[in-house]
Amino acid sequence: MKHALRLRALSADELLELQRLLRAETTEAALFRRCRLIWLLAAGYSIAQASRWCGLHYTNAHKWVKRFQAAGLSGLRTRSRSGRPRVYQTQVEELVLDTATSRPRDLGLDFTTWSLMKLQEHLRQHPDLRTISRETIRRILQRHGLRFLTGQTWCESDDPDFEVKKTLS
Repeated sequence: MKHALRLRALSADELLELQRLLRAETTEAALFRRCRLIWLLAAGYSIAQASRWCGLHYTNAHKWVKRFQAAGLSGLRTRSRSGRPRVYQTQVEELVLDTATSRPRDLGLDFTTWSLMKLQEHLRQHPDLRTISRETIRRILQRHGLRFLTGQTWCESDDPDFEVKKTLS
């Protein structure tokens, strides 16, 4: 016969930190859910009741309780995952950024603003970027604080004194 999983007694510091995490507006949703699970278990709820209340599957709740038992509150945090290595290196990111922040006309193109599709088409002419996707371009730009705005247009002038006139008005 299996025995019920019992939560160890929490220290005063752990209870205070749990309470702080549960009250903070900046606590990630996943961490909040796990903290609430531990809080409810410490209050005497069964693992089945607490997991249902927190919206966690019963088996996942067991996993988080075991991680808490082994590592304390730090065990409730999401661990970083290695993930797939980057396909494009820093030089490629710099090329994407340089191209995206330049004016298409300065590159000899016949349009005035970049769209993600136009930027992809232009970058795919580079030998190292023949297969770059729009999503990859978007992520590179987003990592550097840039993004495409939809529905905004503006005009450029062929007037050679345009820049000077623009600053004077």
